[in-house]
Amino acid sequence: MVRLRSPQVERVIRFPRTEEVPKEGRPACCARCGAKRLRLNGRQRRRVIDPRLPEVEIVRFRCPACGHSWRVYPAGVKRKALQTDCQKVVSATLYVLGLSYDRASEFLGALGCGIVKSTIWRNVQQLGEKARQRFRACQGRLGKREVVGMDETEMKVSGHGITVGFVSDPQTGQIVGMRLLASREGKEMAEWLCEVAQQLGCEVALSDELDSYKQAAEEAGLEHQLCLAHWRKNVARRCKKIEGYSKEKELIKEALSFLDQVAHKTIRWLHRHFAKAPPPRRGETQSPASPMRMLTLEILENWRRLVCYQKKHKALRDKLGRKVPRNYTLPATNNTTENAIGRGGKIRYKMMRGYKSIGSMVTTTMLIASVCGVLAGVSFTSLLV
Repeated sequence: MVRLRSPQVERVIRFPRTEEVPKEGRPACCARCGAKRLRLNGRQRRRVIDPRLPEVEIVRFRCPACGHSWRVYPAGVKRKALQTDCQKVVSATLYVLGLSYDRASEFLGALGCGIVKSTIWRNVQQLGEKARQRFRACQGRLGKREVVGMDETEMKVSGHGITVGFVSDPQTGQIVGMRLLASREGKEMAEWLCEVAQQLGCEVALSDELDSYKQAAEEAGLEHQLCLAHWRKNVARRCKKIEGYSKEKELIKEALSFLDQVAHKTIRWLHRHFAKAPPPRRGETQSPASPMRMLTLEILENWRRLVCYQKKHKALRDKLGRKVPRNYTLPATNNTTENAIGRGGKIRYKMMRGYKSIGSMVTTTMLIASVCGVLAGVSFTSLLV
């Protein structure tokens, strides 16, 4: 067991324990005929591949009545398998933590329990499939989540980009949903968001500035909060490309910092100031006032999405038209989903050339999310806890 302590949370990874001898005593009866008089038919030492034990003891029993015989194995040892359960988890964890299959094989070989890289790959796929099954089993027990963070990333499978969508709980940082997306278009995003809203009963969606999320939130009937960190970086990047207007740029940055009524009036005043800037005609060079006009217009169009976290009441009222106060907090940034994507395999993926199949990508991602969720102290249905 590896125990990592921090001031806030205790993060524990428990590896399966391998016993040297079976703890179970003599069986009560024969599994075939039910006879209670059994005979100890011998003990056998068997070599295993394990970080702690070079070999274990196997006990053999025999029923005198029907002649049936069977073996009793110690905990962590399987029939017709040289490597133990602990060896499988250790090898898969080494891969999750950043070692390649070759380096993980060399590391285990230095400990005296080396296995080939193809066996490590099978261990990763087997444990990843178990993590996937547990993740599916806990989907129906997630309960209601009023706020969900949504984001997507791209991974290569056989040289082709595959979009993977992540859904997280901004309050806990827990990954509550993953899905392979055909594209980043509005229709695909709307179907995904409607499915999440129906399953989790969410009321507010938190995302980056991608236009597909805006259309999807409107079709799903949800409030939408844009990530202020992404939005402010995008505005700062666009302001650097525009020549001049240093005072106006400072007013825009200051307005996005406060996001109050005075800031809204400032953006409206700036938009009226640049409203007469004509767009460039064919063959003409664009004037700096034209992109300033488009920037202020875009800020005004998305203002309600930028200040959604400041509202104290829900958008939907009760049957009598009364305001219903929010009983949850809405963060202003989507950092928890970004962290979830990193824990879900993006950081590990940057050290790889890609995956060979979609099935391998899904199972490996589930295992990485499971292990890294435990290391980060985030609640996740883990294979190791």
